[in-house]
Amino acid sequence: MKRICIALDYNPSAEKVGKIGYEYAKALNAEIFLVHVISDAPYYSIDYSPFLGYTSPFNTGSVVLVKELMEGASNFLSDSATHLGGGKIKTAVLEGEAGVAILEYLDENKMDLLVIGTHSQSSLENVLLGSTAVKIVKHTKIPLLVVPTKVE
Repeated sequence: MKRICIALDYNPSAEKVGKIGYEYAKALNAEIFLVHVISDAPYYSIDYSPFLGYTSPFNTGSVVLVKELMEGASNFLSDSATHLGGGKIKTAVLEGEAGVAILEYLDENKMDLLVIGTHSQSSLENVLLGSTAVKIVKHTKIPLLVVPTKVE
């Protein structure tokens, strides 16, 4: 295993996921790739007209907002890489539905292992809401390291 991808979200549990993934990668002397997915970024670029007396804060500068979302995610990954201690850690901000975007990234970049966290939602929540981890487990072609992050 020479290329390890660590998927991080904005949940505080991402620190645990990042640290465990980093330790695995270092032990294997593997390249490390941190990714974060922004879902539905184009949704925010829609210009909203006022309706029912409500003027959306996204009405002006919506393209700027999308750019800020992307920059914020990029900064998050850059800071995470620094926190983990690796100047050679590569980062990528992905767009789209999280499970699909991550699976495509893994395939396109020939990753050997994916490290993801799971928030341990109930089975009912997974059925109703879907779960990025469940989708990836069902469709990935590479090994996974799933880090449980549920707070007791």
